[in-house]
Amino acid sequence: MDQVKKNPIDPKDKVFQLRGSAKPRTSFFVSKIFLKKFDEVEIHALGDAISGAVRCAETLQRQGLATIQKIETLTQTLERGQKVKIIVSLRVTPDGKRRINEEIKQ
Repeated sequence: MDQVKKNPIDPKDKVFQLRGSAKPRTSFFVSKIFLKKFDEVEIHALGDAISGAVRCAETLQRQGLATIQKIETLTQTLERGQKVKIIVSLRVTPDGKRRINEEIKQ
């Protein structure tokens, strides 16, 4: 049986562009990778993905891994019209940093 080769996620900046098709558990895990590398993350989401971004940020804060620093909303103009956009900025907590480092060995 062929195994799919998985490449580690290596973000280049602190912006996590969340897609509407992303599962909550996946978004939560990817956000922790960003927090591990940068100590902060900006979760960006458009339209229907906004609820997933809010859910992810709220879960990170509720579990004590990060604190929400800022929430911005705006309207972004696209080729097909305008869409609502949200940006949720989070910063890792000291305990969250320790727990994320223990969990993610990258």
